[in-house]
Amino acid sequence: MYAEQRGGWAYPARREEPLHPPGVYRTWREAGPATRIVLPSGKEAWLVTRYDDVRRLLRGTGLSSDATRDGYPRFGAAVETPPLNRTFIGVDEPEHGRLRRMVAAEFTLAATRRAGPMLDEVAEECVARFGAGPAPQDLVHGYALPVASGVICRVLGVPYDCHEEFEHLTAVLTDGERSDQDKLAAGQGITELLRGLVRHRAAEPRDDLVSRLTSGPVASGELTEDEAIHNLVLLLGAGHDTSASMIALGAYSLLTDPSLRRRPVAVDELLRFHTIIQLGIARVATEDLRVGDQVIRAGEGVVLSLQTANRDPARFPDPDRIDPGRDNARQHLAFGFGAHQCIGHRLARDTLAVALPKLFDRLPGLRLAEAQEALPVTESMDFHGIRRLPVSW
Repeated sequence: MYAEQRGGWAYPARREEPLHPPGVYRTWREAGPATRIVLPSGKEAWLVTRYDDVRRLLRGTGLSSDATRDGYPRFGAAVETPPLNRTFIGVDEPEHGRLRRMVAAEFTLAATRRAGPMLDEVAEECVARFGAGPAPQDLVHGYALPVASGVICRVLGVPYDCHEEFEHLTAVLTDGERSDQDKLAAGQGITELLRGLVRHRAAEPRDDLVSRLTSGPVASGELTEDEAIHNLVLLLGAGHDTSASMIALGAYSLLTDPSLRRRPVAVDELLRFHTIIQLGIARVATEDLRVGDQVIRAGEGVVLSLQTANRDPARFPDPDRIDPGRDNARQHLAFGFGAHQCIGHRLARDTLAVALPKLFDRLPGLRLAEAQEALPVTESMDFHGIRRLPVSW
């Protein structure tokens, strides 16, 4: 399952059970505040697994998000691939704040509340199409992806007709088994898709984020066209892929535990339990940092394991169980924390809160069409998820 090698433990490890992080991560968390690991590239880094340590480091200023820095622990993840490595997710202050502010208005609490009717409409349309087809069907591609892609398309102003193309390109970008060349080509492909849209909206603006960027900061010179396009690539790719994974995983949990279906959907508890950021958050230390009794030196790579922190019993008692009544579930780190917390966390929560009840309300006889043991998870992907989920009703 895992192996110790010169320089540290091989990372990442494989899951023994589809819905739980590798057991060795728990062992490492119990053994100490930071574990020396060796990445697939052969480079060494520190893995931080305890909730309090992960949260404190994400809140602080001693780590850099810049994947081009020496020492950054590269996995070949999407955020390391151009153009995503120069979006607001991959740069430090003040550049991070400048770029993030340009799109932040679309993801405020007020904006997300205004999106409520749209979320309901998208979910209603998707479940109607899904339920009208012959059973069994794959819930991932038949419902989870259409809802997630439909929502982010509406928010950004991207035609849904493009969904098959950007879903495929995003899958390549987030697949750890694809080559750097494949990932670079996928990044270029989705960039050109959005370049055409940006230029079209500049000539014919509408009420959407693409139009507001082109008529606002791009037109005024605050943002270059490439900067606008690259950050739209990030929002489009991450916005649909992550939500689709959580809808499918949440549905699976409800399908396999009837007691969860008898209560309101515990969105934050599902987010804590599943924590789809599979590899962790990669950073490089910009100053000497102390984690417990371990000193991490400036220039050393650091991986912050969100999934292991969210299973830390010191913060969440009985963490390997979904507890709909958990009173501190909202303290989870599934969206990260601090300045780089996921900009779309409110929209993601609300999408899940609408999509899951809608699915089970409209299809009350929903059930798994294959044995649980056959569940295929996305082991090699940046995001934890289910490749397919056959269901009947």
